[in-house]
Amino acid sequence: MCRDLPGQTSTTGSFNLVGADGEWIWNEGCPADIPVVDGVRLVVLDPPPYERSWPAGRFFPGMTGGLVLERVLAAEESSALLAQVAQPVR
Repeated sequence: MCRDLPGQTSTTGSFNLVGADGEWIWNEGCPADIPVVDGVRLVVLDPPPYERSWPAGRFFPGMTGGLVLERVLAAEESSALLAQVAQPVR
């Protein structure tokens, strides 16, 4: 539905978005809210602190959604990035 069908569907959160600074990244925010680490915006997917759900769908029906996995980070790259991540503030 979020990719190319009209309407909305009930969704349950699987993770919590957190910046490298340990602060939550709110779903209502914008890309500028995501702190930059080594020249890129880094988002940490933490376990959800509580269960939450909402109706999900596309805000722009004429625009098809998509996601491309460009590559999987090597263990060394992951470790280097995680070393720069603070513990969650909340």
